[in-house]
Amino acid sequence: MLWPLLWTLLTALKHPQEVNRIPMTWLPDNWLYFENFKTLFSEYPIDRWLLNSVIVTTLSVISSLFFASLAGYAFAKLRFKGKELLFLSVIALLMMPPEITVVPLYLMFNSVGLTNTYPGIVGSNWMTVLGVFIMRQFMEGIPDDYIDAARVDGAREFTIFLRVALPLTIPGFVTVAVLKTILAWNDFLWPLVMASSQEMMTITVGLQVFSTAFYVEHTLVAAGALVSMLPLLIMFIFMQRWVMQSMVMVGIKG
Repeated sequence: MLWPLLWTLLTALKHPQEVNRIPMTWLPDNWLYFENFKTLFSEYPIDRWLLNSVIVTTLSVISSLFFASLAGYAFAKLRFKGKELLFLSVIALLMMPPEITVVPLYLMFNSVGLTNTYPGIVGSNWMTVLGVFIMRQFMEGIPDDYIDAARVDGAREFTIFLRVALPLTIPGFVTVAVLKTILAWNDFLWPLVMASSQEMMTITVGLQVFSTAFYVEHTLVAAGALVSMLPLLIMFIFMQRWVMQSMVMVGIKG
């Protein structure tokens, strides 16, 4: 797994002419060649693309946590007709390729003027089906006696959700947040469809401007890819324990 990352780093440090050299050379002639990174920040709005990614990812994580925890609580602790069938229908969405929904979603967002806007780019990321499943699994671990005792004391359902259920499911909350951050930051297809101007592109979409039908600027693509993965890499370094726990919990609960 480290080989693609190493190849990207070596390519980002090469002069453009070195990439097309025959026979191919693996190591750059000058290890201190940083012109590709300078070009990225001086000739392209990569700082704006990074800001867009941060905004879109933050909005996606907040909305996903809110709706996934609410839905998880409803499926785990509320009693209503057709609950199991509705939950199975939601889980069935996991098997649906996202490409199927792109065209109808685009037409819907375009009809209300949300194309090339932050709400539109967040679009299909405002909710996560996997998050609903994870939060339901954690909510089911809360003893029903806690919920019933709060109801007997006269607490309303949203108060019980907020003050009883959420504090007891913090690990699930963090699991959904970590997974959603990774998914939303790396999302490509939907932001590509919704962002029609360079100013609204996310970092993953912005990298495609270095590719045309006739030529690919490999060195800029490699340098941009390294810049785009830096925020996730920093998150992994500082939240390593939570990220690993998230992966383990998804495996156990799944």
